[in-house]
Amino acid sequence: MQSVHVVIIGGGYGGIRAMEKLANHSRISITLIDKNPYHYMQAEVYDFIANKVDMSDVMIDLPSLTKSFGLVQFICEEVNGIDTAAQSVSTSTQTLHYDHLIIATGSRTYFPDFIKGLRENTHGVKSIPSALDFKQHFERSLLNRIEAQTRRCEVEPFNIVIGGAGLSGVEIAAEMAAYANHFYQNGNFGCRGVDVYLIDAYESILFGMDPFLIQNAHDRLVQLGVHVWHNNRISEVRANEILLDNGKILSFEFMIFTGGIAASTLTQHLGFETTPKGHLNVDENLNIPNHPNIYAIGDITNALDENGKFIPPTAQLAERGAECVAKNILRTLNGKAKQPFRYKNQGVMIALGGEYGVGLLPGGIKVKGYLAYLIKKTIFRLYTSPLRHRSAIGKRR
Repeated sequence: MQSVHVVIIGGGYGGIRAMEKLANHSRISITLIDKNPYHYMQAEVYDFIANKVDMSDVMIDLPSLTKSFGLVQFICEEVNGIDTAAQSVSTSTQTLHYDHLIIATGSRTYFPDFIKGLRENTHGVKSIPSALDFKQHFERSLLNRIEAQTRRCEVEPFNIVIGGAGLSGVEIAAEMAAYANHFYQNGNFGCRGVDVYLIDAYESILFGMDPFLIQNAHDRLVQLGVHVWHNNRISEVRANEILLDNGKILSFEFMIFTGGIAASTLTQHLGFETTPKGHLNVDENLNIPNHPNIYAIGDITNALDENGKFIPPTAQLAERGAECVAKNILRTLNGKAKQPFRYKNQGVMIALGGEYGVGLLPGGIKVKGYLAYLIKKTIFRLYTSPLRHRSAIGKRR
């Protein structure tokens, strides 16, 4: 039987899962393309910036990982374009033919143009460099507070502002507050002055999520000393201060914006139909419309459930989408009809600083506190351990 070549663009949660599901089939050769030589586990970034883990804990080496599989080639380059007529993908140095293409390049922080100064004066954490930048800036500011003891704590207030109270914003706010509290308590330092502000545009954090998650997350944030400002919309961001639509002005030393995501910039150059934020529209099989051999998965898509409702982008969505696409590619090879993507949420776990969490498990089981924290960490280890094992195998080859 004739073999086929599958090209996967993007080494994130979706791209890696698709590679895993397809790599053991002798009729399939795979090329994975990513501009970075590592898989960044952005869902665990709060641990990294709070010094719970080091950089290697939130990265998987892609060259060694791909070597551990059979017919998988890794190319560390950025994709410039896709020629659907020629069925090819181009980078700055080469052109690759594909029989099936999976686009899984993820997302980037969305900075609305109508908020003056937002892009120039805030940071995202959707990449290793930006997360590292924040981590180093935060630690330097803590050191400045210690040194200020020689000046009787005469130091400017140090405010961390987080814009957006969705899942990422809440987890980062909680972890930063817990880290600062532990830092001062552990070292018995006299000059505090680190405050975390979570700016929420809605009437509650985690808007639209289960009330159990909302209430317990809010209670934990308050316990940690996070200042949660509801119904506050950002109108302008300057070099060291934020202006809200109700006239409030808040100075800050560092601001992270998590108020939304846009698709990766690749979608701007493909000619496919997208949403205003660049997300690719896909059909029920996660195909690009009118392109049955091109699939898109994860944050880059405008994925809808069977009722036409938008599915929020998560690592879980990317992985389930990858599994569906892999099955449909195999079904196509075997002359079978594709099966539509049906997303079933397997629950949500939220880290809330220190060894505390809150979550909903399948079946509506509610957990909070240390148990929720352990479950979340167990899920992470179950995800990373097989990848690290394979990466170690690939390194020896």
